[in-house]
Amino acid sequence: MKTYTNKEINDLAGSALDIACAFIQEQLNVETGDLAGLFFSGNRKEIIESIFESYIRSEIGAKNEA
Repeated sequence: MKTYTNKEINDLAGSALDIACAFIQEQLNVETGDLAGLFFSGNRKEIIESIFESYIRSEIGAKNEA
C-alpha cells in the first residue's frame, strides 16, 4: 500500500485543475490559458484544489480499505 505525502496530494490536485482547464479549453477551441489563469487565481484556485484534495484523499482511503 503506497502512502502519499501532502505535497504529492497537493501537486495532484493542482494538476487535476490544470488538466480540467486544458480539457475545457480544447473543447471550446481556446488558444491560450490566460482567462483560466485569471479566473482561478487566489481564493477560487484554493477552493477548487481543496475539493480535489478531499476527493483524492477519499480515493486513497477507499483503495486502502479494499
